[in-house]
Amino acid sequence: MWLSSTCILGLSAVASSAPTAQRRQGYTTTASKRLGLQWLGGNSSLPKILVLYTGGTIAGGSIYGALDDTQYGQLSLTGEQIIARNPYLLNHTQLAVSNWTTKEDGSTGTNDALVMNMTRFTHDALCSEDSDIDGAIYTHGTNSLEETGFLIDLLVNCGKPVVAVGAMRPWTHLSFDGDANFFDGVMLAASPEARNRGVMVAFNSRIIPGFWVTKLYSTNPDAFGATATGDLGIFLNSLPVFYNTPSRPIQKHEFDLARVSSHSSFPALPKVDILYAAREFDGKLVLDAHANGAAGVVIAGTGNGGIPNGQEEIAEALDNGLQIVVGTRSPFGPSSPSTTPSYAKAGFIHVIQARIQLQLAIASGFNMNQTIELFEGPMRGAIGQPWSPES
Repeated sequence: MWLSSTCILGLSAVASSAPTAQRRQGYTTTASKRLGLQWLGGNSSLPKILVLYTGGTIAGGSIYGALDDTQYGQLSLTGEQIIARNPYLLNHTQLAVSNWTTKEDGSTGTNDALVMNMTRFTHDALCSEDSDIDGAIYTHGTNSLEETGFLIDLLVNCGKPVVAVGAMRPWTHLSFDGDANFFDGVMLAASPEARNRGVMVAFNSRIIPGFWVTKLYSTNPDAFGATATGDLGIFLNSLPVFYNTPSRPIQKHEFDLARVSSHSSFPALPKVDILYAAREFDGKLVLDAHANGAAGVVIAGTGNGGIPNGQEEIAEALDNGLQIVVGTRSPFGPSSPSTTPSYAKAGFIHVIQARIQLQLAIASGFNMNQTIELFEGPMRGAIGQPWSPES
């Protein structure tokens, strides 16, 4: 795998133990120096925003002309070139690019280990005792932007903003949306009002919560929305305006990054597959997933988390140690708890995000009963339907 020198330095730092005594006592270095970050901009008093560059449509161009928005990808921009397209950025912030594209090991849309290493780097950059960085943004392909956002939201929680940005049209298109999204994202990450709000997505002049975000439209520039709640705010004059003070999703669980990283799947995450339920659903698919190495399965259930068929095979898989979470294939609404559960229901957490939370739960050593409590506990409390393994 090929990564930039900045990433290699960062991974070496992340792999090391806790900060040295010298660093704790005197802060003789900073995260920026330790991670090899090079800051763009001449005003050292401006906020420092880390740019995690992973490519995506925002960096892609087409050789087929200014109308093409489906066959692009032959041309590309670096993170530094994206910044150079907008001279106003460095009037407001200092920016440093950390490159997370690879030549051999896929992308953040295909490789769990790569995303986890970027998350470790982000945690170190923002949350270490010697951090001098105010926030971060990450560029991302929109097909899996929400997965990376949800993962970071559960693992990087020191109050500093992390903002996802991307584009639906290549930079060669006559109405490229990436420049505006990138600028808005930087302004959001630099805003003091953005603290303690978790991961956010800056897209099409909207501020969308990273915990709830999903891609709702495959090609429209207004591609993203929340599966529960709504937007956090909007951009006016390319500056963030929030609707409310910071709040925390009821179902959000902050995982310990060190504990997750101690799992045998390191540097990746445990294998969890997603199955889609429909009439004549074949429960053998659950057994096949387990036989193929899956530690967990998330099923996109019908309606309120129903599974039409296959209960015997599901019970067998549970007995064999497979962990199962059932969400809903509906775009909105919950998969609510059963009276006497044998597997977890996902609540309001969308199926794609439920897969990530199950990966983190397994990596953290949760058993099936603990996973049930993780996903269902808040909703059970709200609807007066308590449960414990002994009940």
